[in-house]
Amino acid sequence: MISASAMALEANRDTINALNVFPVPDGDTGTNMLLTLRSVIDGMPNDTSQSANDVAKIIARSALLGARGNSGLILAQYFKGLSEAIGEESELTGEHFAKSIRYASDAAYKALPNPVEGTMLTVYRECAEIAEAAAAKNPDLESVMTIVAEEALKSVQRTPGLLPILAEAEVVDSGGFGFAVMVDGALRSLKGEEPFGREIQVPMPNGTDFTGSIKADFVDASEENDWGYCTVFAIESAEIDVDKLRNHMADIGRSAVVDGSEGIAKVHVHMEDPGQALTAGLAYGQLSNIEIANMDSQASHWASDRREDSETTQSASEKRLPIAVVAVAMGDGLSDLIVSTGMGATSVLKGGDTMNPSVSDLLKAVESAPSDTVILLPNNKNIVPAALEVHDLTEKDVRVIPTRSVQTGVAALLEFNDTVSIDENEEAMNDVVGEIGDGRVCRATRDANVYGHEIREGMAFATFNDDIVSVGGDPQFVLTKLIESKAEDAEIITVYTGESIPREQVRSTAELLEGKFGDIEIEVVYGGQPHYDYLVAVE
Repeated sequence: MISASAMALEANRDTINALNVFPVPDGDTGTNMLLTLRSVIDGMPNDTSQSANDVAKIIARSALLGARGNSGLILAQYFKGLSEAIGEESELTGEHFAKSIRYASDAAYKALPNPVEGTMLTVYRECAEIAEAAAAKNPDLESVMTIVAEEALKSVQRTPGLLPILAEAEVVDSGGFGFAVMVDGALRSLKGEEPFGREIQVPMPNGTDFTGSIKADFVDASEENDWGYCTVFAIESAEIDVDKLRNHMADIGRSAVVDGSEGIAKVHVHMEDPGQALTAGLAYGQLSNIEIANMDSQASHWASDRREDSETTQSASEKRLPIAVVAVAMGDGLSDLIVSTGMGATSVLKGGDTMNPSVSDLLKAVESAPSDTVILLPNNKNIVPAALEVHDLTEKDVRVIPTRSVQTGVAALLEFNDTVSIDENEEAMNDVVGEIGDGRVCRATRDANVYGHEIREGMAFATFNDDIVSVGGDPQFVLTKLIESKAEDAEIITVYTGESIPREQVRSTAELLEGKFGDIEIEVVYGGQPHYDYLVAVE
Protein backbone atom coordinates (compact mmCIF):
# COMPACT_ATOMS: atom_id res chain seq x y z
CA MET A 1 0.00 0.00 0.00
CA ILE A 2 2.87 2.37 0.78
CA SER A 3 4.53 1.58 -2.57
CA ALA A 4 1.20 2.22 -4.30
CA SER A 5 0.96 5.60 -2.54
CA ALA A 6 4.35 6.48 -4.04
CA MET A 7 3.14 5.45 -7.50
CA ALA A 8 0.10 7.69 -7.03
CA LEU A 9 2.31 10.64 -6.05
CA GLU A 10 4.52 10.00 -9.09
CA ALA A 11 1.48 10.12 -11.37
CA ASN A 12 0.30 13.44 -9.89
CA ARG A 13 3.57 15.07 -8.79
CA ASP A 14 3.64 17.78 -11.47
CA THR A 15 0.06 18.78 -10.66
CA ILE A 16 0.77 18.89 -6.92
CA ASN A 17 3.86 21.03 -7.58
CA ALA A 18 1.84 23.39 -9.78
CA LEU A 19 -0.70 23.93 -6.97
CA ASN A 20 2.04 24.82 -4.46
CA VAL A 21 1.53 28.49 -3.49
CA PHE A 22 1.67 28.30 0.34
CA PRO A 23 3.68 28.92 2.46
CA VAL A 24 6.07 29.58 -0.44
CA PRO A 25 5.23 29.29 -4.16
CA ASP A 26 8.27 27.14 -4.93
CA GLY A 27 6.64 24.20 -6.72
CA ASP A 28 8.18 21.40 -4.64
CA THR A 29 5.37 19.98 -2.50
CA GLY A 30 4.76 16.96 -4.73
CA THR A 31 8.47 16.29 -5.07
CA ASN A 32 9.10 16.59 -1.32
CA MET A 33 6.22 14.27 -0.45
CA LEU A 34 7.39 11.72 -3.00
CA LEU A 35 11.02 11.81 -1.82
CA THR A 36 9.85 11.45 1.78
CA LEU A 37 7.79 8.43 0.80
CA ARG A 38 10.74 6.93 -1.05
CA SER A 39 12.77 7.22 2.15
CA VAL A 40 10.08 5.18 3.82
CA ILE A 41 10.18 2.56 1.06
CA ASP A 42 13.98 2.41 1.14
CA GLY A 43 13.81 1.71 4.87
CA MET A 44 11.22 -1.05 4.56
CA PRO A 45 12.47 -4.47 5.72
CA ASN A 46 12.92 -7.21 3.14
CA ASP A 47 11.43 -9.77 5.53
CA THR A 48 7.73 -9.72 4.57
CA SER A 49 6.86 -11.95 7.54
CA GLN A 50 7.36 -9.10 10.01
CA SER A 51 4.29 -7.86 11.84
CA ALA A 52 2.54 -4.57 11.15
CA ASN A 53 3.82 -3.38 14.53
CA ASP A 54 7.48 -3.98 13.63
CA VAL A 55 7.17 -2.48 10.16
CA ALA A 56 5.31 0.60 11.44
CA LYS A 57 8.12 1.42 13.87
CA ILE A 58 10.73 1.16 11.12
CA ILE A 59 8.86 3.36 8.65
CA ALA A 60 8.05 5.99 11.28
CA ARG A 61 11.77 6.52 11.88
CA SER A 62 12.56 6.44 8.12
CA ALA A 63 9.83 9.00 7.42
CA LEU A 64 11.11 11.40 10.06
CA LEU A 65 14.77 11.15 9.00
CA GLY A 66 13.94 11.31 5.29
CA ALA A 67 11.31 14.06 5.50
CA ARG A 68 11.82 16.70 2.81
CA GLY A 69 10.49 20.22 3.21
CA ASN A 70 7.44 21.43 5.10
CA SER A 71 5.07 18.94 3.44
CA GLY A 72 7.42 16.00 3.99
CA LEU A 73 7.72 16.68 7.71
CA ILE A 74 3.94 16.98 8.06
CA LEU A 75 3.57 13.75 6.08
CA ALA A 76 5.97 12.05 8.50
CA GLN A 77 3.40 12.69 11.23
CA TYR A 78 1.06 10.22 9.54
CA PHE A 79 3.62 7.41 9.63
CA LYS A 80 4.45 8.23 13.23
CA GLY A 81 0.71 8.07 13.90
CA LEU A 82 0.50 4.70 12.18
CA SER A 83 3.14 3.32 14.53
CA GLU A 84 1.40 4.75 17.58
CA ALA A 85 -2.02 3.50 16.46
CA ILE A 86 -0.94 -0.10 15.79
CA GLY A 87 0.91 -0.31 19.09
CA GLU A 88 1.78 -3.93 19.88
CA GLU A 89 -0.75 -5.46 17.49
CA SER A 90 0.29 -7.43 14.43
CA GLU A 91 -2.36 -6.49 11.84
CA LEU A 92 -3.63 -3.21 10.42
CA THR A 93 -7.36 -2.48 10.80
CA GLY A 94 -9.72 0.35 9.96
CA GLU A 95 -9.59 1.49 13.58
CA HIS A 96 -5.79 1.73 13.37
CA PHE A 97 -6.08 3.76 10.16
CA ALA A 98 -8.52 6.17 11.82
CA LYS A 99 -6.27 6.52 14.89
CA SER A 100 -3.22 7.13 12.70
CA ILE A 101 -4.85 10.10 10.97
CA ARG A 102 -6.06 11.49 14.31
CA TYR A 103 -2.53 11.22 15.70
CA ALA A 104 -1.13 12.82 12.53
CA SER A 105 -3.60 15.68 12.87
CA ASP A 106 -2.83 16.33 16.54
CA ALA A 107 0.93 16.00 16.03
CA ALA A 108 0.99 18.21 12.93
CA TYR A 109 -0.91 21.02 14.67
CA LYS A 110 1.58 20.75 17.54
CA ALA A 111 4.64 20.64 15.25
CA LEU A 112 3.86 24.13 13.87
CA PRO A 113 4.11 27.18 16.16
CA ASN A 114 1.36 28.88 14.15
CA PRO A 115 -0.84 26.27 12.41
CA VAL A 116 -2.91 27.57 9.49
CA GLU A 117 -6.30 26.25 8.36
CA GLY A 118 -6.93 25.44 4.72
CA THR A 119 -3.75 23.37 4.53
CA MET A 120 -2.72 19.72 4.86
CA LEU A 121 -3.47 20.05 8.58
CA THR A 122 -7.14 20.73 7.86
CA VAL A 123 -7.34 17.74 5.54
CA TYR A 124 -5.79 15.53 8.25
CA ARG A 125 -8.27 16.79 10.86
CA GLU A 126 -11.37 16.43 8.72
CA CYS A 127 -10.28 12.98 7.49
CA ALA A 128 -9.65 11.92 11.10
CA GLU A 129 -13.19 12.92 12.07
CA ILE A 130 -14.81 11.00 9.22
CA ALA A 131 -12.50 7.98 9.74
CA GLU A 132 -13.34 7.71 13.44
CA ALA A 133 -17.06 7.81 12.71
CA ALA A 134 -16.70 5.22 9.93
CA ALA A 135 -14.54 2.87 12.05
CA ALA A 136 -17.09 2.99 14.89
CA LYS A 137 -19.72 1.62 12.49
CA ASN A 138 -17.51 -0.83 10.56
CA PRO A 139 -13.83 -1.36 11.47
CA ASP A 140 -13.02 -3.09 8.15
CA LEU A 141 -9.92 -1.41 6.68
CA GLU A 142 -11.20 -1.21 3.11
CA SER A 143 -14.53 0.25 4.26
CA VAL A 144 -12.88 2.98 6.35
CA MET A 145 -10.31 3.85 3.66
CA THR A 146 -13.01 4.11 0.98
CA ILE A 147 -14.89 6.71 3.04
CA VAL A 148 -11.67 8.61 3.87
CA ALA A 149 -10.60 8.68 0.20
CA GLU A 150 -13.86 10.42 -0.70
CA GLU A 151 -13.68 12.82 2.26
CA ALA A 152 -10.06 13.76 1.53
CA LEU A 153 -10.96 15.14 -1.90
CA LYS A 154 -13.97 16.99 -0.47
CA SER A 155 -11.77 18.49 2.24
CA VAL A 156 -9.21 19.61 -0.35
CA GLN A 157 -12.01 21.22 -2.35
CA ARG A 158 -12.94 23.35 0.68
CA THR A 159 -9.42 24.65 1.38
CA PRO A 160 -9.65 27.90 -0.68
CA GLY A 161 -12.55 28.97 1.53
CA LEU A 162 -10.31 28.70 4.59
CA LEU A 163 -7.02 30.12 3.28
CA PRO A 164 -7.37 33.39 1.31
CA ILE A 165 -4.06 32.99 -0.56
CA LEU A 166 -5.43 29.82 -2.21
CA ALA A 167 -8.55 31.64 -3.34
CA GLU A 168 -6.39 34.51 -4.62
CA ALA A 169 -4.30 32.13 -6.73
CA GLU A 170 -7.40 30.10 -7.67
CA VAL A 171 -5.97 26.77 -6.48
CA VAL A 172 -6.56 24.22 -3.71
CA ASP A 173 -3.98 23.21 -1.11
CA SER A 174 -1.17 21.19 -2.66
CA GLY A 175 -0.18 19.15 0.42
CA GLY A 176 -3.77 18.23 1.16
CA PHE A 177 -4.26 17.12 -2.43
CA GLY A 178 -1.04 15.09 -2.17
CA PHE A 179 -2.41 13.26 0.88
CA ALA A 180 -5.70 12.57 -0.94
CA VAL A 181 -3.70 11.17 -3.87
CA MET A 182 -1.77 8.88 -1.50
CA VAL A 183 -4.94 7.51 0.09
CA ASP A 184 -6.34 6.78 -3.38
CA GLY A 185 -3.22 4.83 -4.36
CA ALA A 186 -3.15 2.84 -1.11
CA LEU A 187 -6.85 2.00 -1.42
CA ARG A 188 -6.47 0.85 -5.02
CA SER A 189 -3.63 -1.44 -3.93
CA LEU A 190 -5.74 -2.84 -1.10
CA LYS A 191 -8.60 -3.55 -3.55
CA GLY A 192 -6.27 -4.84 -6.28
CA GLU A 193 -7.34 -2.18 -8.78
CA GLU A 194 -4.66 -1.29 -11.33
CA PRO A 195 -3.03 1.04 -12.07
CA PHE A 196 -2.35 1.92 -8.45
CA GLY A 197 -1.00 5.30 -9.52
CA ARG A 198 -3.56 7.13 -11.64
CA GLU A 199 -3.92 10.80 -12.44
CA ILE A 200 -6.63 12.35 -10.28
CA GLN A 201 -8.64 15.39 -11.25
CA VAL A 202 -8.01 18.32 -8.91
CA PRO A 203 -11.22 18.97 -6.90
CA MET A 204 -11.62 22.66 -7.71
CA PRO A 205 -14.34 24.52 -5.75
CA ASN A 206 -16.15 25.74 -8.85
CA GLY A 207 -16.12 22.36 -10.58
CA THR A 208 -13.80 23.48 -13.40
CA ASP A 209 -10.69 21.57 -14.49
CA PHE A 210 -7.31 22.66 -13.17
CA THR A 211 -5.11 23.22 -16.22
CA GLY A 212 -1.87 23.96 -14.40
CA SER A 213 -2.14 27.70 -14.98
CA ILE A 214 -2.26 30.08 -12.00
CA LYS A 215 -3.84 33.51 -11.88
CA ALA A 216 -1.36 35.75 -13.74
CA ASP A 217 -1.16 38.62 -11.24
CA PHE A 218 -0.51 36.17 -8.39
CA VAL A 219 2.36 34.61 -10.33
CA ASP A 220 3.88 38.03 -10.99
CA ALA A 221 3.54 39.10 -7.36
CA SER A 222 5.20 35.90 -6.10
CA GLU A 223 8.50 36.89 -7.72
CA GLU A 224 8.61 40.23 -5.90
CA ASN A 225 9.01 38.67 -2.42
CA ASP A 226 12.25 37.61 -0.75
CA TRP A 227 11.82 34.02 0.45
CA GLY A 228 15.30 33.12 1.71
CA TYR A 229 16.46 29.52 2.20
CA CYS A 230 14.48 26.41 3.09
CA THR A 231 16.66 24.77 5.75
CA VAL A 232 16.03 21.18 6.84
CA PHE A 233 18.14 19.00 9.13
CA ALA A 234 17.95 16.23 11.70
CA ILE A 235 19.30 16.40 15.25
CA GLU A 236 20.32 13.27 17.12
CA SER A 237 20.78 13.29 20.90
CA ALA A 238 19.88 11.10 23.86
CA GLU A 239 17.53 13.80 25.12
CA ILE A 240 15.97 16.58 23.04
CA ASP A 241 13.48 19.14 24.33
CA VAL A 242 11.39 19.31 21.14
CA ASP A 243 9.10 22.09 22.41
CA LYS A 244 12.07 24.27 23.32
CA LEU A 245 13.70 23.55 19.96
CA ARG A 246 10.48 24.39 18.11
CA ASN A 247 10.10 27.73 19.91
CA HIS A 248 13.77 28.51 19.27
CA MET A 249 13.40 27.94 15.51
CA ALA A 250 10.17 29.95 15.39
CA ASP A 251 12.00 32.87 17.04
CA ILE A 252 14.87 32.96 14.53
CA GLY A 253 13.07 31.92 11.32
CA ARG A 254 9.77 31.54 9.48
CA SER A 255 7.48 28.57 8.74
CA ALA A 256 9.15 26.47 11.43
CA VAL A 257 8.07 22.82 11.65
CA VAL A 258 9.77 20.70 14.30
CA ASP A 259 9.03 17.19 15.53
CA GLY A 260 10.96 14.43 17.25
CA SER A 261 10.89 10.76 18.17
CA GLU A 262 13.23 8.45 20.17
CA GLY A 263 16.32 10.64 20.25
CA ILE A 264 15.79 12.26 16.83
CA ALA A 265 14.32 15.65 15.95
CA LYS A 266 13.70 16.97 12.44
CA VAL A 267 13.72 20.69 11.77
CA HIS A 268 12.26 22.62 8.85
CA VAL A 269 12.63 26.41 8.88
CA HIS A 270 12.89 29.28 6.39
CA MET A 271 15.93 31.50 6.97
CA GLU A 272 17.71 34.40 5.37
CA ASP A 273 20.91 32.90 6.81
CA PRO A 274 20.68 29.08 6.99
CA GLY A 275 23.93 28.98 8.96
CA GLN A 276 22.13 30.60 11.87
CA ALA A 277 19.66 27.72 12.07
CA LEU A 278 22.42 25.10 11.84
CA THR A 279 24.43 26.81 14.56
CA ALA A 280 21.36 26.92 16.79
CA GLY A 281 20.68 23.26 16.09
CA LEU A 282 24.18 22.24 17.22
CA ALA A 283 23.29 23.27 20.74
CA TYR A 284 20.75 20.44 20.86
CA GLY A 285 22.80 17.57 19.41
CA GLN A 286 24.58 16.15 16.38
CA LEU A 287 23.32 17.32 12.95
CA SER A 288 22.63 15.11 9.93
CA ASN A 289 20.44 14.96 6.80
CA ILE A 290 21.12 18.64 6.09
CA GLU A 291 19.34 20.13 3.06
CA ILE A 292 19.34 23.79 2.06
CA ALA A 293 17.37 25.14 -0.90
CA ASN A 294 17.25 28.66 -2.34
CA MET A 295 13.54 29.48 -2.29
CA ASP A 296 13.94 32.65 -4.33
CA SER A 297 15.33 30.56 -7.18
CA GLN A 298 12.64 27.91 -6.74
CA ALA A 299 9.88 30.52 -6.69
CA SER A 300 11.26 32.06 -9.89
CA HIS A 301 11.29 28.67 -11.63
CA TRP A 302 7.77 27.98 -10.38
CA ALA A 303 6.53 31.29 -11.76
CA SER A 304 8.23 30.64 -15.12
CA ASP A 305 6.64 27.19 -15.33
CA ARG A 306 3.20 28.56 -14.49
CA ARG A 307 3.50 31.17 -17.26
CA GLU A 308 4.45 28.45 -19.72
CA ASP A 309 1.50 26.35 -18.55
CA SER A 310 -0.80 29.31 -19.10
CA GLU A 311 0.55 29.97 -22.59
CA THR A 312 0.27 26.29 -23.46
CA THR A 313 -3.31 26.16 -22.23
CA GLN A 314 -4.26 29.22 -24.26
CA SER A 315 -2.63 28.07 -27.50
CA ALA A 316 -3.16 24.30 -27.43
CA SER A 317 -6.68 24.46 -28.78
CA GLU A 318 -5.71 26.96 -31.48
CA LYS A 319 -2.64 25.38 -33.09
CA ARG A 320 -2.93 22.32 -35.33
CA LEU A 321 0.18 20.54 -36.54
CA PRO A 322 0.93 18.42 -39.63
CA ILE A 323 2.46 15.74 -37.37
CA ALA A 324 2.34 15.43 -33.57
CA VAL A 325 4.54 13.25 -31.36
CA VAL A 326 3.44 11.62 -28.11
CA ALA A 327 6.30 10.33 -25.96
CA VAL A 328 6.20 8.45 -22.64
CA ALA A 329 8.72 9.61 -20.02
CA MET A 330 9.20 10.24 -16.31
CA GLY A 331 11.35 13.07 -14.97
CA ASP A 332 11.11 16.84 -15.36
CA GLY A 333 14.46 17.16 -17.14
CA LEU A 334 13.67 14.39 -19.63
CA SER A 335 10.20 15.82 -20.24
CA ASP A 336 11.61 19.28 -20.96
CA LEU A 337 14.27 17.78 -23.24
CA ILE A 338 11.72 15.76 -25.21
CA VAL A 339 9.43 18.74 -25.68
CA SER A 340 12.26 20.99 -26.88
CA THR A 341 13.75 18.29 -29.14
CA GLY A 342 10.34 17.75 -30.75
CA MET A 343 10.27 21.36 -31.99
CA GLY A 344 6.93 22.09 -30.35
CA ALA A 345 5.22 19.05 -31.85
CA THR A 346 5.79 16.80 -28.84
CA SER A 347 3.72 16.14 -25.73
CA VAL A 348 4.82 13.93 -22.86
CA LEU A 349 2.73 11.27 -21.13
CA LYS A 350 4.06 10.43 -17.66
CA GLY A 351 5.07 6.80 -17.34
CA GLY A 352 7.87 4.28 -17.33
CA ASP A 353 9.13 1.56 -15.00
CA THR A 354 6.64 0.82 -12.16
CA MET A 355 4.03 3.00 -13.89
CA ASN A 356 3.20 1.71 -17.36
CA PRO A 357 0.41 3.71 -19.06
CA SER A 358 -2.56 1.60 -20.11
CA VAL A 359 -3.89 1.37 -23.66
CA SER A 360 -6.60 3.80 -22.53
CA ASP A 361 -3.98 6.30 -21.28
CA LEU A 362 -2.05 6.12 -24.55
CA LEU A 363 -5.22 6.45 -26.62
CA LYS A 364 -6.29 9.52 -24.63
CA ALA A 365 -2.89 11.16 -25.21
CA VAL A 366 -3.06 10.42 -28.94
CA GLU A 367 -6.61 11.77 -29.22
CA SER A 368 -5.52 14.96 -27.40
CA ALA A 369 -2.54 15.52 -29.72
CA PRO A 370 -3.09 18.54 -32.03
CA SER A 371 -2.86 16.55 -35.28
CA ASP A 372 -4.61 13.76 -37.16
CA THR A 373 -1.18 12.20 -37.75
CA VAL A 374 0.67 11.04 -34.65
CA ILE A 375 4.01 9.37 -33.91
CA LEU A 376 3.94 7.42 -30.64
CA LEU A 377 7.17 6.75 -28.71
CA PRO A 378 6.50 4.26 -25.87
CA ASN A 379 10.10 4.56 -24.58
CA ASN A 380 9.87 1.36 -22.53
CA LYS A 381 9.88 -2.24 -23.72
CA ASN A 382 6.94 -3.05 -21.42
CA ILE A 383 4.82 -0.26 -22.92
CA VAL A 384 5.42 -1.18 -26.59
CA PRO A 385 2.66 -3.88 -26.68
CA ALA A 386 0.06 -1.44 -25.34
CA ALA A 387 1.19 1.25 -27.80
CA LEU A 388 0.71 -1.13 -30.74
CA GLU A 389 -2.97 -1.50 -29.78
CA VAL A 390 -3.72 2.21 -30.21
CA HIS A 391 -3.71 2.23 -34.02
CA ASP A 392 -6.91 0.15 -34.22
CA LEU A 393 -8.76 2.26 -31.65
CA THR A 394 -8.54 5.67 -33.30
CA GLU A 395 -9.31 7.23 -36.65
CA LYS A 396 -5.99 9.07 -36.53
CA ASP A 397 -2.96 7.83 -38.47
CA VAL A 398 -0.76 6.53 -35.63
CA ARG A 399 2.77 5.22 -36.19
CA VAL A 400 4.47 3.46 -33.26
CA ILE A 401 8.27 3.61 -33.11
CA PRO A 402 9.19 0.66 -30.81
CA THR A 403 11.56 2.61 -28.59
CA ARG A 404 12.53 0.34 -25.68
CA SER A 405 13.88 3.13 -23.45
CA VAL A 406 13.66 6.88 -23.04
CA GLN A 407 17.30 7.14 -24.22
CA THR A 408 16.31 5.44 -27.47
CA GLY A 409 13.27 7.69 -27.70
CA VAL A 410 15.33 10.87 -27.45
CA ALA A 411 17.70 9.59 -30.15
CA ALA A 412 14.75 8.77 -32.41
CA LEU A 413 13.22 12.16 -31.75
CA LEU A 414 16.40 13.85 -32.97
CA GLU A 415 15.53 12.42 -36.40
CA PHE A 416 12.05 13.97 -36.37
CA ASN A 417 11.37 16.52 -39.11
CA ASP A 418 7.95 18.15 -39.33
CA THR A 419 8.56 19.29 -42.91
CA VAL A 420 8.64 15.75 -44.36
CA SER A 421 5.96 13.07 -44.55
CA ILE A 422 4.94 10.70 -41.78
CA ASP A 423 6.35 7.80 -43.81
CA GLU A 424 9.77 9.45 -44.07
CA ASN A 425 9.77 10.24 -40.35
CA GLU A 426 8.78 6.70 -39.46
CA GLU A 427 11.59 5.25 -41.56
CA ALA A 428 14.25 7.63 -40.22
CA MET A 429 13.24 7.15 -36.60
CA ASN A 430 13.05 3.36 -36.92
CA ASP A 431 16.53 3.28 -38.43
CA VAL A 432 18.12 4.91 -35.39
CA VAL A 433 16.39 2.69 -32.81
CA GLY A 434 18.67 -0.26 -33.47
CA GLU A 435 21.81 1.89 -33.26
CA ILE A 436 21.41 2.93 -29.61
CA GLY A 437 22.68 0.91 -26.66
CA ASP A 438 20.84 1.41 -23.38
CA GLY A 439 22.65 1.66 -20.05
CA ARG A 440 21.21 2.13 -16.57
CA VAL A 441 22.70 2.68 -13.12
CA CYS A 442 20.57 2.17 -10.02
CA ARG A 443 20.71 0.87 -6.46
CA ALA A 444 19.62 -2.60 -5.35
CA THR A 445 16.59 -2.65 -3.06
CA ARG A 446 17.40 -6.14 -1.77
CA ASP A 447 20.19 -8.73 -1.76
CA ALA A 448 20.34 -10.70 -5.02
CA ASN A 449 22.52 -13.01 -7.08
CA VAL A 450 22.03 -12.15 -10.75
CA TYR A 451 24.02 -13.87 -13.51
CA GLY A 452 26.83 -14.61 -11.08
CA HIS A 453 26.94 -11.10 -9.61
CA GLU A 454 26.52 -10.86 -5.83
CA ILE A 455 24.57 -7.65 -5.29
CA ARG A 456 23.76 -6.53 -1.75
CA GLU A 457 20.98 -4.16 -0.75
CA GLY A 458 22.01 -0.53 -1.29
CA MET A 459 24.80 -1.32 -3.76
CA ALA A 460 24.89 0.38 -7.16
CA PHE A 461 24.91 -1.71 -10.31
CA ALA A 462 24.89 -0.97 -14.03
CA THR A 463 23.14 -2.80 -16.85
CA PHE A 464 23.65 -2.48 -20.57
CA ASN A 465 20.91 -3.83 -22.83
CA ASP A 466 19.64 -5.67 -19.72
CA ASP A 467 22.99 -7.39 -18.95
CA ILE A 468 24.77 -6.49 -15.69
CA VAL A 469 28.18 -5.00 -16.51
CA SER A 470 29.42 -3.50 -13.24
CA VAL A 471 28.68 -3.48 -9.51
CA GLY A 472 30.02 -1.23 -6.75
CA GLY A 473 29.26 0.98 -3.80
CA ASP A 474 29.26 4.33 -5.62
CA PRO A 475 26.90 5.06 -8.56
CA GLN A 476 29.43 7.36 -10.27
CA PHE A 477 32.13 4.67 -10.06
CA VAL A 478 29.72 2.12 -11.54
CA LEU A 479 28.78 4.60 -14.29
CA THR A 480 32.46 5.01 -15.17
CA LYS A 481 32.93 1.25 -15.36
CA LEU A 482 29.88 0.96 -17.62
CA ILE A 483 31.25 3.54 -20.07
CA GLU A 484 34.69 1.96 -19.87
CA SER A 485 33.24 -1.38 -20.97
CA LYS A 486 31.64 0.23 -24.05
CA ALA A 487 34.24 2.90 -24.87
CA GLU A 488 35.98 0.95 -27.63
CA ASP A 489 32.94 0.92 -29.95
CA ALA A 490 31.30 4.18 -28.86
CA GLU A 491 31.33 7.49 -30.75
CA ILE A 492 28.77 9.45 -28.73
CA ILE A 493 27.63 8.82 -25.16
CA THR A 494 24.83 10.73 -23.45
CA VAL A 495 24.29 10.45 -19.70
CA TYR A 496 21.00 11.52 -18.08
CA THR A 497 21.25 12.17 -14.32
CA GLY A 498 18.36 11.12 -12.09
CA GLU A 499 16.54 13.08 -9.42
CA SER A 500 18.71 11.45 -6.74
CA ILE A 501 21.79 13.20 -8.19
CA PRO A 502 22.12 16.89 -7.17
CA ARG A 503 21.93 19.20 -10.18
CA GLU A 504 25.24 20.78 -9.27
CA GLN A 505 26.89 17.42 -9.94
CA VAL A 506 25.94 17.47 -13.62
CA ARG A 507 28.92 19.64 -14.56
CA SER A 508 31.40 17.79 -12.32
CA THR A 509 30.25 14.44 -13.74
CA ALA A 510 30.72 15.76 -17.28
CA GLU A 511 34.24 16.99 -16.46
CA LEU A 512 35.13 13.65 -14.86
CA LEU A 513 33.95 11.62 -17.85
CA GLU A 514 35.43 13.96 -20.44
CA GLY A 515 38.80 13.79 -18.68
CA LYS A 516 38.75 10.01 -18.56
CA PHE A 517 37.29 9.35 -22.03
CA GLY A 518 38.72 12.15 -24.14
CA ASP A 519 38.29 10.32 -27.47
CA ILE A 520 34.53 10.01 -27.08
CA GLU A 521 31.96 12.77 -27.39
CA ILE A 522 30.24 12.73 -23.99
CA GLU A 523 27.28 14.85 -22.90
CA VAL A 524 25.80 14.86 -19.40
CA VAL A 525 22.22 16.14 -19.14
CA TYR A 526 19.87 16.54 -16.16
CA GLY A 527 17.03 14.03 -16.60
CA GLY A 528 15.34 14.01 -13.20
CA GLN A 529 14.13 10.43 -13.67
CA PRO A 530 13.16 8.38 -10.60
CA HIS A 531 14.62 4.95 -9.80
CA TYR A 532 17.80 5.36 -11.89
CA ASP A 533 20.82 7.43 -10.81
CA TYR A 534 21.95 7.50 -14.44
CA LEU A 535 20.51 6.55 -17.83
CA VAL A 536 23.04 6.13 -20.62
CA ALA A 537 22.72 6.17 -24.42
CA VAL A 538 25.65 4.75 -26.38
CA GLU A 539 25.90 5.39 -30.13
